[in-house]
Amino acid sequence: MGEWRPSGPFEESLSTAFAGGDLALCLAMLRLAEFALPITPSAAAGEERAAWPTADDGERTWVLAYTSAAALKAGTGGAEPYHRIVTMPELAAGWPDLRWGLAINPGLPVHFFLEPGTVARLAVPTMAQERVISGAPGLPVVQKPLTPDDLYTYLLEGESRVSGYCHNAQDVAHIATPAVLADAVGLAEVPGVVTDQGAVNLLRWAAVGLNLYHTPYGGLDEEGRAAVDGHIIEEPPFVGMGLAPNRDRVVREYKVDGVGLPHGAEIVELTDAGVERRHAVYDGDLERWLLVNEDGTDAAGLATGSSLWHSYRARVAGVEYQASPDPRTDGLWVRLRAFEPADGFEELEPGRFVRTLPAAECEEVAFVTMAGEWRGAPCQVHGARDGKLLVEYVGGLLPVARDLGMERVERGVYRAWVPREEVLGLREQVVPLEL
Repeated sequence: MGEWRPSGPFEESLSTAFAGGDLALCLAMLRLAEFALPITPSAAAGEERAAWPTADDGERTWVLAYTSAAALKAGTGGAEPYHRIVTMPELAAGWPDLRWGLAINPGLPVHFFLEPGTVARLAVPTMAQERVISGAPGLPVVQKPLTPDDLYTYLLEGESRVSGYCHNAQDVAHIATPAVLADAVGLAEVPGVVTDQGAVNLLRWAAVGLNLYHTPYGGLDEEGRAAVDGHIIEEPPFVGMGLAPNRDRVVREYKVDGVGLPHGAEIVELTDAGVERRHAVYDGDLERWLLVNEDGTDAAGLATGSSLWHSYRARVAGVEYQASPDPRTDGLWVRLRAFEPADGFEELEPGRFVRTLPAAECEEVAFVTMAGEWRGAPCQVHGARDGKLLVEYVGGLLPVARDLGMERVERGVYRAWVPREEVLGLREQVVPLEL
């Protein structure tokens, strides 16, 4: 091994934190670091794909990474002259095996050995943690590609909830080609995501209630789930590190279970020419989708969805109201709904009155859904007909959903129509929102 001294301000600060035993600070620094990974001369010349550099200590395989080219040279004694530079999220996006760990600066005085679960959480913090770390104003905007069946459900049946996997819109904002966008989030092979006209339709909204959006740590089986200390077992393609299944792109992914859409949610089309066209906007006051005219103005309303099984609620001056979150550039507002005249409320249509106020003026804003258990599995109710309930499994474990014989709606969404009497413990599940 060659002699190593801290190279630059980053390694000097990291060395100081390491010497002081401040592991939390070290991890915070590593989250934003760039790493040098040794590669072969052929990979450096672009003649082959770069392989993961690894070492095996008899108990575990470790991916080898160094905090600088100088650290790589010292750690390998100059034996690895070529390297590539990657970030922690890029490491996680292409992570080769959930059972492997990450060895940073192995053999050097300042070194770290990280479990795969730690790598995942450094690379992709939860949405709430990310907001604190970044200090960015406003709420994150997320989006989800839609199939033709999805469009029918939202626009013609009035659906106002979303389940499954969605993605941070910021991570793909630079992509103007529909097929590339579908590939970036691992949906290129899903029929209908890219239309016959070469477009992609997107459901896009502000993520109100960060605690409703779960970073999907997990695996394809129980061993993988346990390796990252996660809560999800999912079918392929699934990374399990909190990212969409594409090793060449870093796209943050979130799992949602029947979350209600806020006022102003949109359905937009990304055309094959790379142009976005807004086709519909969700009106939380009327609880329906409104079509958008060519000039951008709202057109006629579509079917009104049912809020029987879910709703947002806000408590103001001790009184609870049905509500719709209204994300704005100046912060989050809440639109209260009443069905008879009241002070401060304006009549929107016969029997429907609305008052808007900043969310900070509410004593509590919560998402409420009807929940229960079917055959011992946690579920949400999404509909009712002929003495049966449409239940959606929300436990996150694919083997359980399969054992229950539930229908796969899409990756991560499993539902079944079951006799009402079989759903036990029906109750309103109230989740106060982290705003």
